[in-house]
Amino acid sequence: MTVISAVFLSLVAGVITAVPGFLSELEKRAPKNIPLLIDIKTFWGKKLTPGEIFILGLSIHLLIAALFGALYEYLALSGFVAFPYQILSLLGYAFCFYLFIGGIILPVVGLGLFGRKEGKTVWYELLITHHLLGFFVWLAVAIFPSLKP
Repeated sequence: MTVISAVFLSLVAGVITAVPGFLSELEKRAPKNIPLLIDIKTFWGKKLTPGEIFILGLSIHLLIAALFGALYEYLALSGFVAFPYQILSLLGYAFCFYLFIGGIILPVVGLGLFGRKEGKTVWYELLITHHLLGFFVWLAVAIFPSLKP
């Protein structure tokens, strides 16, 4: 598998995990907190509309999904992953990736440690989302073994 195909595979998993967000966006009485998508209410000092919150959250979600796949494949090709594309390997990587995103990236972009500035449940949504990404990548490789390197 190449890094490009790993990114594509992770983007597909990202779209699958974004379905609850799509459904709540279509619902007229959508909850204020879109499931499994980061809800950024202000961006560079500008208060965002519900549509802008959804688009920004979805964009960040898909960017994280792409980075998830690219970095995993890079580590697998470099020999840092003992059993590439096995369920425990992907779930362990998902947890480490969660720590990286929540512990380093989100504070750097001003969302606080594990996104605490944006809400009390962001850390939990990130944890679930990352493990779902790992699961769906594993599932795709299990269903389509030709994707495995």
